Amino acid sequence: MTEGTQRKLAAVMCADVSGYSRMMGQDEDGTLAALKAHRNAIDPYVFNAGGHIVKTTGDGMLAEYTSVLAAVESSLAAQREMAQRNATLPTDRRMQFRIGIHVGEIIADDGDIFGDTVNIAARLQEAAEPGGISLSGAARDAVQQKIDAHLIDLGEANLKNIATPIRHWRVDMGASQSAALSAAAAQAPSERCAVAVLPFDNMSTDPEQDYFADGITEDIITALSRIVGLRVIARNSTFAFKGQAKDIRLIATELDARYVLEGSVRRSGNRLRINAQLIDAVNGQHIWAERYDRNLDDIFEVQDDITANIVGRAAPEVWRSEGERVRHHNVGQLDAWDLLLRARGAYNLASKDGFEQAEVLCRRAFQQDSNYAPAYTLLADTQFQLLIFGYRRGSSAEWSKVLANCETASRIDPDEVLIYSGVLAHMGEYEKALTFAKRGINLNPSFAPAHHAFGVALYRDGQYAAAVGEFEKTLRHSPNNPQNYQTATLLGYTHYSLSNNEAALSWADEALRMAPTFTQAQGVRAAALAQLDQINEAKASINQFLAMFPNATASGITRNYRLRKQEDVERYREGLIKAGLPE
Repeated sequence: MTEGTQRKLAAVMCADVSGYSRMMGQDEDGTLAALKAHRNAIDPYVFNAGGHIVKTTGDGMLAEYTSVLAAVESSLAAQREMAQRNATLPTDRRMQFRIGIHVGEIIADDGDIFGDTVNIAARLQEAAEPGGISLSGAARDAVQQKIDAHLIDLGEANLKNIATPIRHWRVDMGASQSAALSAAAAQAPSERCAVAVLPFDNMSTDPEQDYFADGITEDIITALSRIVGLRVIARNSTFAFKGQAKDIRLIATELDARYVLEGSVRRSGNRLRINAQLIDAVNGQHIWAERYDRNLDDIFEVQDDITANIVGRAAPEVWRSEGERVRHHNVGQLDAWDLLLRARGAYNLASKDGFEQAEVLCRRAFQQDSNYAPAYTLLADTQFQLLIFGYRRGSSAEWSKVLANCETASRIDPDEVLIYSGVLAHMGEYEKALTFAKRGINLNPSFAPAHHAFGVALYRDGQYAAAVGEFEKTLRHSPNNPQNYQTATLLGYTHYSLSNNEAALSWADEALRMAPTFTQAQGVRAAALAQLDQINEAKASINQFLAMFPNATASGITRNYRLRKQEDVERYREGLIKAGLPE
């Protein structure tokens, strides 16, 4: 063995894109751009799990991990991310990765890896279905009963150029795709986005299991009712439709609801399958759908788990869809609720004009209803964004306005605590910020913005690894939230503070895919590129940053970059200077 060559145990992951050559033949530029965008989205899953991308070749990727479980879990997360992205694309333009994973001894030499372990992973990748994952028997043995997915035994297979048959397993990806369709029906301005949760159907052969389906339904109604700003139809109204094969639109009309959440429960032995879907009852479009497969070891834990997942996904989808619906209505005809929804739409533009428009709409909202706490909350958040992103000059008077709106919101409704946490964290009140953020999670453990707020407080306090976990929960609970560009950017900042520069770059790129005008992501992208000695690309990012803020300096930016650990603020300043920003 030559000097520098090393033998070691590792989990190896190979991936490629199904039908890539066909797509390149149809549209080379578009396919390459799409591949880069998808890679920017899934690379962070590799880095966050401790993986190392050994090399990329065209549409292929080779990565190694020290943990088989980490390799499988990150691959699952990446495939689910891809399913979300592909959901609204034409069938012939969907970019579906095939993944193979094996564990064993590898030879590491000159930045590359070799050996039978690598070859077997590559052959398993070829055997995987589009959008799927194939595991060797060794990989399966290491992760069985540890991952949130069912494994299907495919028996032994003779793989090309592999001497002995390999037993392999397929990960059942289920139906974890989101239709994520925007509702755009023409509605009267006075309508509310009430949600009706219909009794889940018992699809088991045993009618005695009705109680379980009913329990799931009741828990979802209760949990949704705790979400501030959502109107949820009461149980006694929706259960009147139990067992009725009636058109969803007619039910929604009778209940005065726009959105209907329905589903089914099937129990077989110790296995449980639950399907759920959220429907815009006015136009019949499916906004969101999910299938859950679980072992029924503890009936109450299963019920709590599924309820949390459904609530965490369904509620933000209602907000997103409803925000799209009212964006173009005449402001003069909208009441406080609709004004708030329109303000959220403006806020989600992630620009100076958008934030300023949201500020005006929030003021109009609480002028119509002076006790409307969510309007004060969004106003405080909007003003906060204008200040921290440099769109508005900070002063004690401006910060006092933000705090006053936070205090008004929490006084009217004690549950309105999340923006208060973010403001306090930025002002250096780390313990108070953490307390408020934890209170938000206690109110609803599956509410994505609560995890985002907790992540912000942890990040500002210097608890970076814990912050990454909370930000990842945010994206997992609400993958279609329009504000995910902020979470992705903060993941970039957090990984930068951890000196994970590749992960920081990937998350910054993902944030810019979501919101191309979001200059803060350009900042951390430039700093990460500079730390990776990719100076030309770093300067290109800084130039885009300066196009928005021509007078920006590294010292001026970091003066508004508040962290408990001052050395990390200084490292960010150094990265910006190295990227070409004036000192």
